[in-house]
Amino acid sequence: MGKARFIFPFLFSAGGIAAALYILYRVTTEVPSFEFFPFIDGSLFTDIVVILGIAIPVIVIEYFIIALPLAALFLIGSRMVKSATYNFSIMDIGQDFSGYRMLRRSVAPALFSISSAGLVVGLIEGIILDTYSALPPDQRYLIGLSATLMGALIIMPIALALFIPTWVLNDAGIVTYLKEGQLDVRQCPDTEGVGRWYSSMLGGYSLFAFPIAMVSAHFVTPFIIEGITPEPQLLIISSLWTIGIPLLVMAFILPVVFLNEAAQRRSVGFIQRFARGLAAKEVEKPVISRKEVKKETEEETPEEPAKEDLDY
Repeated sequence: MGKARFIFPFLFSAGGIAAALYILYRVTTEVPSFEFFPFIDGSLFTDIVVILGIAIPVIVIEYFIIALPLAALFLIGSRMVKSATYNFSIMDIGQDFSGYRMLRRSVAPALFSISSAGLVVGLIEGIILDTYSALPPDQRYLIGLSATLMGALIIMPIALALFIPTWVLNDAGIVTYLKEGQLDVRQCPDTEGVGRWYSSMLGGYSLFAFPIAMVSAHFVTPFIIEGITPEPQLLIISSLWTIGIPLLVMAFILPVVFLNEAAQRRSVGFIQRFARGLAAKEVEKPVISRKEVKKETEEETPEEPAKEDLDY
């Protein structure tokens, strides 16, 4: 796998992070600091930059300290739930992983972070309540939008702690498939990666909660609860922000995807050894081929009785 596959994801990440910081700067530079760090003078934007600067090494430490133990814990949990009807194995999978797949890998944790941002948005607005309520409607509207991004970035380390173990399990090829006796039942053969089993549940929550959270944060709260006039340009901004915020959060998640690619051999080796300790066997990729149907080339026809000479 060449390094060229990192070019587009890297440009996407760098551009998205720069765009997010610029947007936050334009919106929050006039808002006083939270004073989380009394020894640092500046605006709310200064606090955001400091928090992000702290979050980056925290996420790196998080990857190396808790990702592999959580992956092992996920594997044990899946085995306890599914061992009655499923075998656990290590499948020999391919090694190609393009830049497009890196982008796809960042989508689910980004949506999870945004969908859960409402848990902390109220806290963010509560901290700046006095200043927030004194601002004109347009500024309150923009700060309300940016609070969604701030909340998503705060939730992001938690989302990554849940999703990174699924990446490790998927990269290691840890799969479950129905035991032979279960194939006699009227059900389709079921082969699924253990990591995908978990990420599907987390991703299902994200896909369901994301539109609800965005409609609430970007339309209901500003235009109905706070009574800001829903002018056409504001409705357009809310719509574009709803579409664009996942891209901005993906930009912050992609460096962790790069880190996972760099440490992939170490993490895969660990989790495969752990799986073997749980009696997982190595299997080959299943081959799906078209079933050949035997065609009759000649139709059997009854022999006609011999014509006899008729005597008149």
